[in-house]
Amino acid sequence: MGAWGYNTFEDNSTCDWAYDLYTAKNTVQFLRESLTPEDSDDYLEYDDCCAILGAAEAVYSLLFEVRDSPPVEFQEWVQNHRGLDVTELKPVCVLGLNRVLSENSELNELWSENSTDYPEWKGNIEGMIHAFNA
Repeated sequence: MGAWGYNTFEDNSTCDWAYDLYTAKNTVQFLRESLTPEDSDDYLEYDDCCAILGAAEAVYSLLFEVRDSPPVEFQEWVQNHRGLDVTELKPVCVLGLNRVLSENSELNELWSENSTDYPEWKGNIEGMIHAFNA
């Protein structure tokens, strides 16, 4: 198993997603698509959860601040895109993050099995939701 931690970029899948962010031609469209993955059923697969978390973290970083010591490449990306207007994505972030925290989320299932770190992981996501709703 790769990297695993309760902060967004402590997961290899989220870091892999970020490389697509860095090369996206239409950044806002890429973020929106990452926040609203297509699915045939309501179950949210692991990689889709990671894409939602990465996209929400990117929007959060552009609107507020970079948090939790993400990779240097991500910090540089944020600095280079600081003027990008992503305000319209706030409600999309909230919907996506709530899906990640739902019972139909593979990532939530996995984290809920870890009673020690689950509250930290969940609190990290709830912190973003609170900021987007403020």
